[in-house]
Amino acid sequence: MASNFRYHLLKSVRPYSVYIPQLTKSVLRVLIQGSVHYIETRTASPDVLALALNKLKNAGHEVPKNFCELFTMVMLTMQIYLRYPKGVIKDHELRQCLIDDLSLPDACADDLAKVLVNHRATLSKNFAETKIERAKMLDLQWRINISLSSTLAELNKPTIVLHFKLVNGEYRTLELPLTMFQRMRYNVAVLLSELQALQNRPAIKQF
Repeated sequence: MASNFRYHLLKSVRPYSVYIPQLTKSVLRVLIQGSVHYIETRTASPDVLALALNKLKNAGHEVPKNFCELFTMVMLTMQIYLRYPKGVIKDHELRQCLIDDLSLPDACADDLAKVLVNHRATLSKNFAETKIERAKMLDLQWRINISLSSTLAELNKPTIVLHFKLVNGEYRTLELPLTMFQRMRYNVAVLLSELQALQNRPAIKQF
């Protein structure tokens, strides 16, 4: 298996593995369908999440407490896999990585791996096209949202609301739980640190 794939999986996805005990096959299939829908369309992630939640509720399944984190875990796994050329990551190695590194149950690892392997051609094409088509961000504003509640527990759960202005004139809003925002902030900080380290290499300084 490409060592870079496993490295990115461990760094970006493994922190979400603490929520896997909440994952069932029914929930996973909805998460996979939502992730595929996001990859194949230009639908904003909050809209995809809303569709996935409604589908889960309408089917009579219990919604996990950390549904957003689980959705992020599945989405990141699929995106990281699709960035690699076909054949770099062997099918059996992908499944083993999902089980050993992410601690997915065998049945869940089988379902996710089967979708990625069997539908790779279509997913890769759509992933590449939507990645090019998605408008870039022009401006960002944020605020902390604290809901008024009679219970102290609710007051202690603020969310971060991000307002994006895109270069095509559209506006997008994303609301994140504080834990997910902290994870995003950490990943951005790690990325900036790695870019700084890359920039300081002698081979890069020559250009």
